[in-house]
Amino acid sequence: MTVPDPIPAGPDLDADQHKSKPGSLPQLPAAWTATVLLSPFGDSVSPLGENGSQLVAGIIECSSGEIESWMRVVLYLTQDQRCYEFVFMTVDRADGDEDRYWYWVDAGPDGSIRGTYGPFLTTLRVPDASFFAKAIWGNSYPLMCTDTNKNGIECDHWLLPSPGPPGRGSWYAFRKHTPQLFRVLMLDSTNPLMLPILGSYFIANLPTFTQGVSDATKFRIKGIKTKRAKGRRHFWNPMVTQQDIQRAMASPLAWADCTPNDIERVIPGFTAVQSGAGLPSWSDNTYARGWSIGADPVPYFTRVCYIWTGDAASKQQSVFIGVGAALSPPDHPYSIRTDICLNTAGTTQPSYKWDSATRTWKHGDDDCIPPEISVGVPHPDWLKRERASIMGQIRGNPQFGLAADEKLNLIAAQAPRGGGELAIFWVWFLENGVGMLFSEG
Repeated sequence: MTVPDPIPAGPDLDADQHKSKPGSLPQLPAAWTATVLLSPFGDSVSPLGENGSQLVAGIIECSSGEIESWMRVVLYLTQDQRCYEFVFMTVDRADGDEDRYWYWVDAGPDGSIRGTYGPFLTTLRVPDASFFAKAIWGNSYPLMCTDTNKNGIECDHWLLPSPGPPGRGSWYAFRKHTPQLFRVLMLDSTNPLMLPILGSYFIANLPTFTQGVSDATKFRIKGIKTKRAKGRRHFWNPMVTQQDIQRAMASPLAWADCTPNDIERVIPGFTAVQSGAGLPSWSDNTYARGWSIGADPVPYFTRVCYIWTGDAASKQQSVFIGVGAALSPPDHPYSIRTDICLNTAGTTQPSYKWDSATRTWKHGDDDCIPPEISVGVPHPDWLKRERASIMGQIRGNPQFGLAADEKLNLIAAQAPRGGGELAIFWVWFLENGVGMLFSEG
């Protein structure tokens, strides 16, 4: 593409968002099974030490009933090659309150069981059909667009507000016109919605999601309820946050070795990698178009134009169209546009409003937003400069939008923020250099 697509009109984006809204809120099935690939938040003091940013593969089976709900989770550390199994339960009491607890299952990747520890108290709640009752419509757009799958995987995106002050929430993508949850993006590492496992990590991808649970898992739950589990008087872990889970994994009550083949059975085509070799670079002329999301109730239409000349003429323009209103979507959410313009001297942020009379984006003399941090235009090899690592590679998995010969590299670039805070930029690139996802956790 030699000329970027024109910047779209605000009313056109408004109309598309309104037209694509489903007729009802998303709803989880009463029983479901999913495979997951979990990308962690940054944590400079991770209990897992230098492998704290490793990807986690897993299988989740969940059943919700009027009185009792449960979730069985089997997780695989892709670098350490260890397997862990947990069961979470929520039980309604006669007084209207709930009992919430979890068990640690001593089991192997083949499903064999040696014992169970618990129950341990938690504030986690197994999700039921009403979990998305307060969801706010975001927009409809595809994920996982590739050269061979240009239309990607069409998804509906919903924001679920967090309890407490406005302006916080988490995002859930469903395959369009289906109850198949496809991706969860958490913007708060404290897991405010108390969602087991899926709420503890930064990004949870669910390549497969089917209704029902296995007979083996039903038998496992029945055994846990009828047989006496082993108690641990001085063990306490609520398993709410990512650090809780990693702390449990670092000092486990039980675990089992697993193999790369065990992990690949969960995520076909996955290979664990921890290498800085083969990192992609931006081209000197890069154009990207997609959607950016935060805690605002609509995703921002995004367009990026990047020119690298190696001198003061290097520049980048990132266009973001969309406006948030304290988690209450305005009537015209795409009436505001903010640009982030980077050059070798720093950052400027002009703002625009849609003018219906002239059908143009109008910029006033005072319509500039002071940047929180003034940064310059990035180098094309910024991933190498940030000492990023390829943490995993997926080949030929159609659930990630890949053709048989396509490879997707899952890259982590760590950025220390000071004060014990560590950001991780998760960047997904096809092996041919096409970018798929850019995020900071």
